[in-house]
Order: sequence, then C-alpha cells, then structure tokens
Amino acid sequence: VLSRRFGVVMAVAAVAIFLSFPVSLSAQVQASTGLIRGVVSDSAGRPVEGAIITLRNRETNATRTHTTNSRGAYAASLLRVGTYDVQARAVGFTAASRSGVAVSLGEAAVADFQLGRQVTQLAELSVQGASSLVEQTRVAAATRLDTAIVKGLPNNGRNFLNFALLTPNAAIVQGPDGDELSIGGQRGIHNNVSVDGADFNNPFFGEQRGGQRPAFTFNLDAVQEMVVVAQGATAEFGRSSGGFVNVITKSGTNQFKGSAHYFGKYDPLSADYSHTPASGAKSGFAPDFRQQQFGFTFGGPLKRDKAFFFVAYDQQIYREVKQKGRLSSIDPALVAWVDTAFSGALKGDFGEVHRTNDGNALLAKLDFRLGEKHNASLKYNYTNSRQENGTFDVDIWGRSANGIEKDYSHAVNGSISSQLNSSTANEFRFQWSREDRPRPYEGPDNPKTGRPFPDTDISFGGFRLGMPFFLPITAHDTRFQVLDNISFVSGKHLFKAGVEYNRTEATQTFVGFGNGRIAFSSVSGFLNYVKFGNGYVECTGGGSSTTGSCPGGAGITGPVVLYLQASGVNGLTVEEAGTQSILQQEVAVFLQDSWKPTSNLSVDYGVRWEAQIQPDVITAPTDVFFAPFIGQSVTNATGTYSFPSDGTIPSYKKMIQPRFGVAWDVNGDGRQLLRASAGIYYARIPGLNLAGTRSTNGSRGQNIFRNSSLDFLGRPPAYGELLPGATGDPFQPGVTVVDKDFQNPRTLSASASYEREVAKGVAISLGYMFSKTDHLTRFVDRNAAVFGSPWSTGLPGGNGIGGLTTVESTAKSQYHGFTLGLKGAPSPKLQYQINYTIGFDKANDDNERDPFSFRYVDASDLTPEYNWSDRDQRHRVNAWFLAQVPGNLYLNNRVSFYSAQPTSEKCVSNAASGVRATQASDRLCANG
Repeated sequence: VLSRRFGVVMAVAAVAIFLSFPVSLSAQVQASTGLIRGVVSDSAGRPVEGAIITLRNRETNATRTHTTNSRGAYAASLLRVGTYDVQARAVGFTAASRSGVAVSLGEAAVADFQLGRQVTQLAELSVQGASSLVEQTRVAAATRLDTAIVKGLPNNGRNFLNFALLTPNAAIVQGPDGDELSIGGQRGIHNNVSVDGADFNNPFFGEQRGGQRPAFTFNLDAVQEMVVVAQGATAEFGRSSGGFVNVITKSGTNQFKGSAHYFGKYDPLSADYSHTPASGAKSGFAPDFRQQQFGFTFGGPLKRDKAFFFVAYDQQIYREVKQKGRLSSIDPALVAWVDTAFSGALKGDFGEVHRTNDGNALLAKLDFRLGEKHNASLKYNYTNSRQENGTFDVDIWGRSANGIEKDYSHAVNGSISSQLNSSTANEFRFQWSREDRPRPYEGPDNPKTGRPFPDTDISFGGFRLGMPFFLPITAHDTRFQVLDNISFVSGKHLFKAGVEYNRTEATQTFVGFGNGRIAFSSVSGFLNYVKFGNGYVECTGGGSSTTGSCPGGAGITGPVVLYLQASGVNGLTVEEAGTQSILQQEVAVFLQDSWKPTSNLSVDYGVRWEAQIQPDVITAPTDVFFAPFIGQSVTNATGTYSFPSDGTIPSYKKMIQPRFGVAWDVNGDGRQLLRASAGIYYARIPGLNLAGTRSTNGSRGQNIFRNSSLDFLGRPPAYGELLPGATGDPFQPGVTVVDKDFQNPRTLSASASYEREVAKGVAISLGYMFSKTDHLTRFVDRNAAVFGSPWSTGLPGGNGIGGLTTVESTAKSQYHGFTLGLKGAPSPKLQYQINYTIGFDKANDDNERDPFSFRYVDASDLTPEYNWSDRDQRHRVNAWFLAQVPGNLYLNNRVSFYSAQPTSEKCVSNAASGVRATQASDRLCANG
C-alpha cells in the first residue's frame, strides 16, 4: 500500500511539474557520456544572454559552441568523457575561461562564469578548473571509479565487476551457479550492467554476459570509468530493481598510446587451501594452481582531430590440479567400487581433477568526428572462455560429476550523437549481440545405456558421481537493442525524453533429468542397491531385504530416496521436448528534468514506463495435459483452492516508475552537500524462470518419479539403467505453470546522505539507504500434501498432477544500510577511500532463479519465512589507496573485511528434495 500510494503521488507530481513548463524534450545523458552546465552572469549577478560558450576536448581537439539563453544558462550534453577547456565570451564583456574541467561518466560538471564589463583592452581571465571531493550535482547514491582506480588497484582475475565490491551497499551472494553481485540488498539477477550504453546482461540467466563461472569479458585496461549506482538512478535507467553498473571503455585520441600487462599467480605464492581438508598439505591434498593473464591496448588517430581507433586484447591461462590425496576423505568402500564397476568405466573417478579457466577477449573501437555537431562511435567485442571441469568444484565429488563450461560472444554496438542547435541534442544508440553458452559433457559413458552415468547423490550430497542432471546443454541468445534520446535546455531546466526497444531470444536444448538422477541415503545403501539390484530395500525398525518386501509388515524406507527421469510425451524424444526459443521484448519511454533553480541546488525528477512482453506458451491452454483444471476450484479437508494458472505466461505492462532526487550545496562553495532521492524500480524476469512453463507441462515432457518407499509407483531402475520412456498420457506428471496474476518485481527505494570536506582534500560522508521490494519471484508447489494435493486426481481415469510448481510473485524483501565514509586526495600523488556499511537484509524467499528448489518449510504458512536473508551481511569495510612514492614507484592496495552471511542448513529428511532453509532452519530440523 505504501509503495502504491508513493507511486501515485510521485507520478502526479511529476506530471504536474512537467505541465507547468513549456512543452520541451530533453535532459542529461548519463549512460555513456558526461555534461558541462553553468550560468554566465555579469559582475552584478545579472544573467548574460547570448554569451558564446566554447568547449575544447584536450584529447581530440574537438570543439563545440553553445549560446546562453535568457537565464544566462547553458548545458553541453553528450560530451565524451575527458578533460575540457571552456571559454565564455559576450559582446561588451571580458572573456573568461576555465581549463582542465573534468567530464566524468554520468555526471554534470559545473562551469559558471562571471564576466566583467570591457572598458579597455584587457587580457582574458583564465581560471584553472577547480576540483572538489564533494560532487555538487550528483543526486544518486552512486560511486564513480575513474581510470586511475581501475588501472591502479589490484583486481584478482581482472574482472571489472570485482571493483563494484569496493562500493557501499554492495556484496557477494551465492547464486545457483556461483557468486552474484547484490546491490542495495537486492537479488543478483536484478542488476543491470551496461557497457558504453548497451546492456551487458545474459537474458536467460539474468547475470552479466559471460556468466558466473567463466566470467571473462574484456581487458580491464580498456575501462575508462565505471559508475555503480546503488540507488537514485534517473528515469533514463531501467530494467533493474537492484543496482546499475555503468562502464565506459576508452577511445583513441590524437596521441598514439598503448599498454601491455602480464600477471602471474603460482602455487607456492598464492595457492588457495580453502578447500583443503583439515589434514591439509600433509595428506598430499594441496592443490597445484597457476594462472597467467596477459594482453595489450593500443589507440590513436586514424586522421588527426577526425577519426580515432582503440584496440584491447586479453588472454588468460589457468591450470589447477586437485590431487589424489583427496581419497583420504572419501569412503574407501566407495572408492573400491568405483575403480572396479562397469568394466572399469569409472576407474579413477576420485583421482586427480584437472581444472582450467582459459579465455580470450578482443575489443575494437572506432570514433568519428563528423563535423562540429555530430559524433559517431562503433565498437566490436568478442569473448571466448572455456572451463574444463568447471561445473562443480567440490573436492569429494567424482570427476564424472563435472562438465565443461564454455562461453563465447560477439557484440556490436554504436552511437550517433548530434548537437542539433545550441539548446537541443540527440543521441541514437544500438546493439546487436549473440552469446553462446554450450555446456558439453566429456565424462565416461555407461556401457549399459551408451549414455552418461546418472547424476548420483550419495549420503545427501556427501559424495557425487555421474553427469550433472542439467548437462549437456546447447544454448545461445541474441539481443537487439535500439534507443533514442533527445535533450533540450529551457531556462535552468535540462529536459530529456527517450524511447527504447530491447528484443532478446534465448534458444536452448535442455534435457534435464534425461539421463536420470538418483539419490541414496548412505554409502552402504548405495553399494547394496548396486549389488542386489532394485529388489534391495531397507525396512523401518532396522534390517533390509533383497526381495523387495519387508517381513512382519514392516514399512519400506530407503535406500533410494529420490529417482527422477525426464521423458518426452506424445512421441517426443527428451531432446525434442527440451528444445525451445524464449522470445522476450521490452519497451520503455521516459521523461525527466535536471533542474538547477539556484547555483547551489540541483533537482532531478522524472517518470519511466516499461513493459516486458513474455513469450507465448508452446502448447495452447486448451491442449495442455491439465486443461480441464484451468479455471476450476477444488475443496478438500484443508480448504478451497483455485487452479493458479490460466495456461499462459502473463506479460506485465504497468511498470510506472517515478524518480526524484535533490542535491543541495549548503554554502554554495562545494564543501558541504546534502543529497536525497527516492523512486520506484522494476526488474526484468530472466528466461530461465519461464522455461519450465513452456516445456514441463505434461504435454511435451514429464519427469518420472520413483523412490524405494512408494512401491505402488513402481521400482526405481537398477543402478545404471533407465526406465522405459512414457507412453500415452503421463501419470501424475510434474507440471510447471506461471501464476495468472504474476507481476515483475518492484522496489521502492530511498536514500539520504551528508557529505562534507573537512580539510583540503579530505571529505567525510554519512549515508542511509532503504529498499523495500515486493512481487519477488518464488517457486511454490501448489499441489503439495499440506494443501491436500487438490490436483492429484480429477482427470480421466483418476489421473492428475504430481508436483505443481507455480512461478509466483509473492515474495518480498527489505534492506536498511547505513554507511560512514572517508575519502581523500590531499595531493596528486595520493588518494584513498574508506567506507563502512552496516546492513540489515530480510526476505521470505531467497531463490534467485532455481526452478528446482523450494525455499520454504510449509507452503501453507509462509509467514515464518520472513527473516534474515541469504544476502544479509551485517558489516562491510572497504579501503583502498593509490600512492606514488619517490623513484616513480606506486604503492597501491585494497583491503576488504566482510562479516559472515547466513548459512543454509539441510536436514536428512529434506536433503533429497533440495530444501534449503535459511530463514527457518530451526523449524525445519525440529520437524525432522
């Protein structure tokens, strides 16, 4: 209710303010350029209309002129990041200039001029560009990392996203495929990463292009600047309810410049023993590790002052060997079986594991000066990475429980910016990209089936062997993005409006449990099952049987606690059932204003509308297996339940997002600043959350379920074998649907901060950030026993649904973050920054995008789930410094301290189902 009322008030206020001004379009461009704005006045403080402002870029010698309006104001938008000399001239006045005005990514540099009356021939007044640690016009809770920081600070792996962790309210959280970046307490998949104004995200998984495992993008030395916006982004930015990571790459200049680098890490100096058992190196279990990374950059003029080029290349070679000493931590009976079973097909599965992480990245960029009023840029980015045995990194798992992670991508993006006249500018940007993420499997094949061994979980994750159930995969996605923004100066207002279209299509073949997934309660249970076949069962009260029945009427339990096998339906193979293309389209329109009512007050406000148009289902609602249930209700002993889906995937077109921010330079001297911002932000839905709805519907594919206890379903197969493919209608198949009322996640976010320069070159800051998110995606089994399994029967022949995985938007989270910061640049040879954040993060579901896991204890009572989230990291301290010492040597360092995040627990009876109970682990374990 609070966020709904806030949205209405903000939207009405924004519309009212816009209607009070002349109808004009424009505003500040923040995605890939910068801005210089200011006011020209005479010695009495009166505005000087018609003053000529000339700006010259020092790196390219490009010049541009603007004319002040009746308020004496000017705004030069769409400026290439760099250093400028600015001059102001007017008839009857002495000219004035400022040299060395720094234009940074997404920020507005202020260059005001006061011109004196020209009574005699006087020399031009020249002023060096003043710099202050306090950014006078920034309203957002953002951190800018410039070239010196990106180039100078250590970065393990040289991934630019690693620098985001130096910023307040940013943390790492464990996602389903590895580390993810959480900003402002939000899920990692809800960030938006932009490079040169183009989306740098994977539309299927949600994280950055390149993924979490390979994570190899481009040469770090190619980064010009990077801005991390935790809160307060203007209406120009969307598709994220988390943070915005905005990167701009370098361009060529009038000088030929280049760089080369080599980084090496070797076992004796930097081996990581964090995965080593307590016996450590004495057991021979120490890893053999080495990593080399090398590359170059080179840029310069193709035609001086007119055309420029920039090229960057990077390559990584990574080798790691997990040694045979790990056998000391694995059950000897299991090792003996592995080395002799299946005619030696698995021999040495628990031996050495050779792991690689190799990559190549190329970036090529062209910039053109098309006259004084037009500029163009074109960039090509190529990446290629390969991780052998990169799927899992668990020491006590077999080599067969691994795969090859590959990722390669091509991306072309460009822009044309035009200064149409002194007050109007236009920017057009586009992107085409393709990312391939094949995940092949080259492990041993099972001689019984000619397919890989089933994904085998022994002792509830203690040991694992066989191909991971989600491999192999062939997948690629394409993105086409186009947008146009127009800016217009009117009085002291810089208006901006824009429209954007973003089309993504993810195509993949996912066989899921096509080769089987089987989980055993213990090593002994596994070995007996292998020895005696599927007639072996364990009995309640103790004992076992090889005949499939327990004496004296005793109940049957383990050893197979879970068996799943994917099967096509209606004659489809597993591969045919698992192949699909997911087309998603996003459209957006925004209108905003950057207003300076006085020289020491900056106000940004605007509104953004977005829609995400989701793909159609493959099987029409009238033809799906569960069609008779659609629109129906069932009453049983536990309550009355309506079927949650209408058989489609709803598109959400009501994402109205008002934004507001203010920055007040208290004394007008740039030394003391108050900032505040608030807004509503919506996140995109990654394709993975929708894939199951289109393929796991009982009409294309199904999962066959077995375990040792439910004998009426039939026995699980003997180990290494598969059940016959399903024929006819499936019996109680697992089905995935999207709730008919599904919405995109929505975040109400607000921040406030105080910043003050306490001494020359030293500033302190105190900030607060609040985020409240609703409509978060969660997965719920709406046919669980706790609901009386309302949809388990009711179809012809007494058939029904097994598990009814429902993709809902019913989860929520809330974050509070307090930050204390200190930064300094007391001399050109020293700069530093320290920030401490205390954060409080609660949620009632932390599932990023894993459709195979339910993150709750009791689906009928989700209230107790609201507690400290997986992302909750109470304390974070970041510190870094760049120092130049005599001898032209540099001492650069960074240090981070993080407190622990909550650890998820597994209880024995829930391990096989994948239940992880961060919020309610005590309750889960108490319930057995």
